[in-house]
Amino acid sequence: MVRNPGTVTTSPRSLGRRQVLRDLAHHDLRRHRARRRVLLAAAAAVLLLAAGSSGLRSGGGPLSADVAPHESTPGVAYAIGERSSEAEVAPTGLAVAATAAVDELVVPMPGTTLGVAVADRATGERAIGRTGAEPFYSASLVKIIMAVDVLQRRHAGLPVSPTDLKLLRRALGPSDDEAMNLLWVRFDGPEAVARVARQLGLRETHPPADPSQWGETVVSARDIVTVYRHVLDGMPAADRELITAALATAPATAADGFDQAFGLAPLSGAKSKQGWMCCPDGHIQLHSAGTLGEQQRFVVALLSSIPADRGYDAGRGTVTAAAGTVRATLR
Repeated sequence: MVRNPGTVTTSPRSLGRRQVLRDLAHHDLRRHRARRRVLLAAAAAVLLLAAGSSGLRSGGGPLSADVAPHESTPGVAYAIGERSSEAEVAPTGLAVAATAAVDELVVPMPGTTLGVAVADRATGERAIGRTGAEPFYSASLVKIIMAVDVLQRRHAGLPVSPTDLKLLRRALGPSDDEAMNLLWVRFDGPEAVARVARQLGLRETHPPADPSQWGETVVSARDIVTVYRHVLDGMPAADRELITAALATAPATAADGFDQAFGLAPLSGAKSKQGWMCCPDGHIQLHSAGTLGEQQRFVVALLSSIPADRGYDAGRGTVTAAAGTVRATLR
């Protein structure tokens, strides 16, 4: 048997669920490639129509969930520090460059999948890598979704005690799985995931097939970026501060003894959540998602599935290298 650290135990009966996940991933990837072919064909048609003109002009549009790898999608740009205030800021292409750099990094790593998505809050740009829309088990990243749901429902009258808020901080910072277990049961974790997915229009995110296995919630890099954008630009200041302060003060060693100082976490100024899980289909799940830059300008999600025989140390090194690549590109 294999263990999702500190929380759940999976047995041979879970293999059926994993087959469903694999089928979902393969279906999503085929659909993603089909969309990419359509986009490329459309782009070619536009170029042909524009032949002979003085040049092509780019235009803005709504944030789209359907985007070819590394294609930048325009969205609402916030004057950082002035929430809900639209700002006219020229695109920079930094998000696209960062996702492309990470995709190149994993090319020589057989068996490793690394989903990446980046959003630039100053310009509204968002980009996803080749597998940025592929589903992964969330491991502890679902704790952010849980916090969003509990804090939002509190404003609608849900009784949330000071002890519950302490549990949220414990789940987010030290990544305390026992705290998450209590929150998951007390606040109906599966429905919490479904509510947030509906509210934010998350495409790949859905509750775990086994309601007791919160670490098997399914997410994607692009969906996690959307959740972070909501935390930063859509939630009241007090709720936003509770979540980001817990992430910013996370200890290097998690409550279960795991070294969570990997990915974005070691980078100066980063406020991030890490996740780890072993070993669906013989792979380690290692994730890091959070913010970088002055005034948390960039939102970055790095989700990975790495062959278990490489080990956690090598896996952490891969995700940390990807985070360093993103930081270098976004400077």
